[in-house]
Amino acid sequence: MTEKDISMRLIKKSIPLLPSEVKIRNRHSQWKPVSTFFILGSLLALAACESSTQTQLGVIGSVDGPLGGVASDEPRATLVAQDILSAGGSAADAATALYFTLAVTYPIAASLGGGGECIVYSKEKNKLENLKFPVGLAKGGGNIGIPGNIRGFAALHARYGKLTWSSLLSPAEKFANFGENMSRAQHTAMITAGRKINFDRQLAKLYKTENGQFKPEGSHIQQVRLSAVLSNIRSNGGAFFYSGNLARAFIEEANRVGGKLATTDLVYYKPVWQDAATFDVDVLTVGTSTSAHGKLYKEIWQKLFKGKGFLQLDQSLPLSAVADASASSFQKYATYNPFGTGGMTSFVTADNAGNAVACTVGMGKPFGSGKVGSITGIVLTSPLTDKQAEFPTSPVLIINRPNKLFFYGAGATGGAAGTLSSVYTALQIFAKDKSLDAAMASPRVFTMGPGLPVLYEKTVPQEEVRKLTVNHPVAVEVEKLGVVNSIYCFKGKPQFCKSSTDPRGFGLSLIER
Repeated sequence: MTEKDISMRLIKKSIPLLPSEVKIRNRHSQWKPVSTFFILGSLLALAACESSTQTQLGVIGSVDGPLGGVASDEPRATLVAQDILSAGGSAADAATALYFTLAVTYPIAASLGGGGECIVYSKEKNKLENLKFPVGLAKGGGNIGIPGNIRGFAALHARYGKLTWSSLLSPAEKFANFGENMSRAQHTAMITAGRKINFDRQLAKLYKTENGQFKPEGSHIQQVRLSAVLSNIRSNGGAFFYSGNLARAFIEEANRVGGKLATTDLVYYKPVWQDAATFDVDVLTVGTSTSAHGKLYKEIWQKLFKGKGFLQLDQSLPLSAVADASASSFQKYATYNPFGTGGMTSFVTADNAGNAVACTVGMGKPFGSGKVGSITGIVLTSPLTDKQAEFPTSPVLIINRPNKLFFYGAGATGGAAGTLSSVYTALQIFAKDKSLDAAMASPRVFTMGPGLPVLYEKTVPQEEVRKLTVNHPVAVEVEKLGVVNSIYCFKGKPQFCKSSTDPRGFGLSLIER
């Protein structure tokens, strides 16, 4: 028996886990319906303090009843978030633990060196907020950016977390230290990106065989240097990365490969909290990013559905109208890369108190700069222009503000097509009265402008294809358009929440009954 096997046995004996029903939206399933592990130390200390209450805060499986929901592009990260919710953690706790797990298990898009944004709903404040933490640009320029993810999720936890910071990072630290088998999600993302990835020697050693081929799914990936960084952040807090010895080590390795970072670049980097951009659809409020891609989400939604007759569902929403709206809204972006490259990922979490978080994080392109820090083990990110990077897609949350009810949350990737797919999925629910599963499976179409080819998924009926070609003469069949992760709570009630990850991807969502 290996040292790892012994450690795992001790851990599992210490923290009994409740069985859960895991729903995997992919017929090529490789994951079993079991909970993950690793929330130690501070969780048990919290449990002792809370033992007199029905829910022992910090003890996995102590929450009785519905948890809310989780959906992400990488199964192991979803399972960690489930454990956090079952231990009484908030949606913000679950999102934080999920992100740091992704930084280890899905670094093609979620490295500590990247950045992103979240839409956050607090039921107590009855407020939709936009938390932004993009990759920063050093004052001196250079081709390595300032990491935003660490400070971003530290800010999220500081404002809305319930569990200790240490407990949320423990799973990621242990995955990096002991190593984990590469998921189908990470492997498929690498295969899809292919030659778009620029591997340095260290990155190639992690993910390629000696003959230069990608390592197969299930390969054991161990990242000891990254584990040491996570250990320091876990013990000292997210701000610790941006000052002191750890900051100096990061600056040294970044500047060695073309960065021009200074100590002040990291010290003065701050995430930004803003009120989310919102628009009303009858009794509901939709919250998006305050940036241009949030405005784009609103524009497409309102071209397709303004909420008229919202209480009389099953509105007309033909794919030909979706294509027309796509052409109209995206023609100003016709010179951009319309599709995803694999350099971004999304996830959404909700808790049983009615709070929710939807996030999109990324590195602009797969594995960012393609370089790994020799000291920290962090995949470094290059600051890219909008035209160079993958087209961003706004996270979204939908609430009923007067009654303080969370209804829907989603994140999406897949470039410009991801934005349209995210809107269309939500409208399948709110305009067509479809179930979440049916909405996610609905066939999609997309075009970047009038006169440009209209792309359609192979599940689009031929009669619909013929209708598309009336206004868009050139129609091209594609395998998939966008990847969406979402949660829908019928009537805004946690006991009616369902989560779903896109069948076009290899992620995981869960339902807890």
